[in-house]
Amino acid sequence: GKLTCRLTGADADWVLRTFVTCGGRESLVYEHRPHLGSNKLPLICRNFRREIERLGGEYRFQCRMEGIDVVEGQIQGVHTSSGYIATRHLLLGIGHSARDTYEMLHGVGVPLAQKAFQLGLRIEQPQEQVNRWKYGKDHYLDLLGAADYSLVANGQRDLYSFCMCAGGIVMPSISEPNRFCTNGMSNSRHDTPYANSGLMITLHPNEFGGSHPLAGMELQRKYEAAAFELAGRNYEAPIMWAKDFLEGRSPKLGEMFPSTYARGVRAVDLRQVIPPVVAEAIRAGLPAMDARWKGRYLKGATLVGPEMRGSSPVRIDRDHQTRETPGFKGLYPVGEGAGYAGGIVSAAVDGLRSAREIVRRYAPVGV
Repeated sequence: GKLTCRLTGADADWVLRTFVTCGGRESLVYEHRPHLGSNKLPLICRNFRREIERLGGEYRFQCRMEGIDVVEGQIQGVHTSSGYIATRHLLLGIGHSARDTYEMLHGVGVPLAQKAFQLGLRIEQPQEQVNRWKYGKDHYLDLLGAADYSLVANGQRDLYSFCMCAGGIVMPSISEPNRFCTNGMSNSRHDTPYANSGLMITLHPNEFGGSHPLAGMELQRKYEAAAFELAGRNYEAPIMWAKDFLEGRSPKLGEMFPSTYARGVRAVDLRQVIPPVVAEAIRAGLPAMDARWKGRYLKGATLVGPEMRGSSPVRIDRDHQTRETPGFKGLYPVGEGAGYAGGIVSAAVDGLRSAREIVRRYAPVGV
């Protein structure tokens, strides 16, 4: 539910105001790092749905897009598991884990391209540790709440914190069976005893191991499958002490660890669940992050992973002006899964701009 975004301007402001209208708190429009809270999202999403339905929209649940109908380069409709939808305008707002959709699009010739994406591990440490580093004194906690942080370790390959969850929990981020990867979340009160954050680096297409448009996706699958196997094939999270990872020590078999991950954890050498270049970049960057905190960043910290879904490894081609995919008139790829956004607000703004282009081109003059 994080709404932090580098975008500014009327479109981003409209998105934030719409979240407030649909149940978010008023302060979202001016907070430096606005956050909905994972516990608030069901209500907000329901209010979004009701407003769209009031305006004439229709939701189809448990409905899978299975194909697109194209005649002479023009979209004519969509084949779904619940029937055919005739349309000449398809806004494709998929998520970056819609792997079956990427495969379907590639199969019908939609132009896809490899895209650099972010991956790594997730660090978890006591929230009190974060508060002490940021506030200095305990009595500020009641006034300021759980502290967050943002860290970057510059080097040959930059390492940076990502999706930092103050007073949060580690959770699975799984979209396929027999694979495992992590993410984090915080409820609106940020009231668990632990903080967690992704530790991410950027992997570039020349490091994917192949030229196929979906090579980055297959790389994700490879390491997610390894994590699933090494952690016992039961969706436990691979875990180890951060200092052991830094010093190149494997965890002891059966070792116990503190963690907010609800399904349980298992000691695993995390160098086996991420590409070697990623492991080396994290190992190289952690000392700088720890030094920034005067040796308190890694104290009592664990690492879990892999964290594979920082952004999309695929970009769906589109024309800059028409916002349509070349050769597929009427197909408008938008948002994070299409490779044109990196979060909730930027994805919403991207979709808004494509919708505006459709209205500009096809609405009656004067409307």
